Amino acid sequence: MLRYTTIQFGLPATDTADIAHVDNAEAAITLIRSVDWRNVMSAWHETQEGPLPAIVFQAPAAKAELRVSHVPMDAAPYDQLHFVQIEKAGWLRSRKITITAEVHSQSLLAQCLAEWESGRWESLVQLLRDQGVNVLD
Repeated sequence: MLRYTTIQFGLPATDTADIAHVDNAEAAITLIRSVDWRNVMSAWHETQEGPLPAIVFQAPAAKAELRVSHVPMDAAPYDQLHFVQIEKAGWLRSRKITITAEVHSQSLLAQCLAEWESGRWESLVQLLRDQGVNVLD
């Protein structure tokens, strides 16, 4: 089961956002595709406040988050995935892994969400790195 918040606009609020669940990666794709992204992005474009609006999948136990946005460009629509995980890196230190990539195929999006669902963080990171876009580590 994948846990997510409803679409977030701007910076995350300090209060708890609406939390919902989908059963699997396929249901997550259906959820992503059901959003009227053209209107969502149009509203965001007016203020451009904070990061792109996204459906935010969460794995609190792993301190991981996957933000999925769809950019409905006429010529070449794509999904933007932003993965963040905080790992323990010693007694008093932690390391933040942050990767953002554009995903241009439905099959790759499905694969990324399947890795997320299975909790295979390293595999997901590698998939996003292979895209070669906006890698921050």
